[in-house]
Amino acid sequence: MKCQQNLATGVLVFVMWINVDYSFGAEGKGFDPTLLKGDMARALSIAVRLLGAVVIVPIMEELFWRSFLIRYITDKQFDTIPIGFFSWPSFVISSILFGLEHHLIIAGILGGLAYNLLLYGTKSISQCILSHGVTNLCLGIYVLSTGQWRFW
Repeated sequence: MKCQQNLATGVLVFVMWINVDYSFGAEGKGFDPTLLKGDMARALSIAVRLLGAVVIVPIMEELFWRSFLIRYITDKQFDTIPIGFFSWPSFVISSILFGLEHHLIIAGILGGLAYNLLLYGTKSISQCILSHGVTNLCLGIYVLSTGQWRFW
């Protein structure tokens, strides 16, 4: 059941990300690997970008947002707060900050809300990491297949 939840959450956040793309003027052109000269450089940059987006970013962001910050907002001695403990201030504040950290602010807030809800439902950082990885994998596949580099 947890696997279905994190997969569904990951896909949902991806769908929101590409459809709720209000950047409030902060939108960039993104990373376009087709501008690189040479097939090897292009392939290597895509591989590194995907690896970072699917593995490194979800681990780092979820450890910060869902393991540390969401609990720190509840209590400065965050290590006394169990993973997945719900409080309205931490739910709202961490979601807004998560959105502000991304160039697509509204999509980021919605993503933060979704990942937070997954955390509360599963009490598992690893499920959030997997879900975030699914989102970023879907986004990477979408970007590579459509050329919508602004999402990268």
